[in-house]
Amino acid sequence: MDDTTPTDRTPERDAAELALAIVSQAAAITQGDDEALDASDDNLREVIAEQADEPLTEQQEAVVSTLGAAGGSLAAGLSAALAEARGVDATVVLGATAQSILAHADDVPLAEGAPRADDASDGPADDLRLP
Repeated sequence: MDDTTPTDRTPERDAAELALAIVSQAAAITQGDDEALDASDDNLREVIAEQADEPLTEQQEAVVSTLGAAGGSLAAGLSAALAEARGVDATVVLGATAQSILAHADDVPLAEGAPRADDASDGPADDLRLP
């Protein structure tokens, strides 16, 4: 992309996309699903490639993959620990994490009807907010 190309990209949107890609990695690790892990790794590379001004070199792609795996592992471990402490499934923690990322990205609206982090009501059992 050059400086004259119109874009709706913002730092908040880019950061949210990257953070969601890491949460996707964590979810795949938590589920132990190799296909999902491969897909989330591909997704992370695509997100980075879309945000980069130049195509990534093989070395840069390897670094992105390694950072994604490390970030996903860290997020999966922390999510599992928090889930255990709260008595919920790790997918609930990861879902709440994704909602929080979206809520904090100024120009990325939540899906209609999705629970918001600042909702104070007692929702149904599948509510993504942590107990």
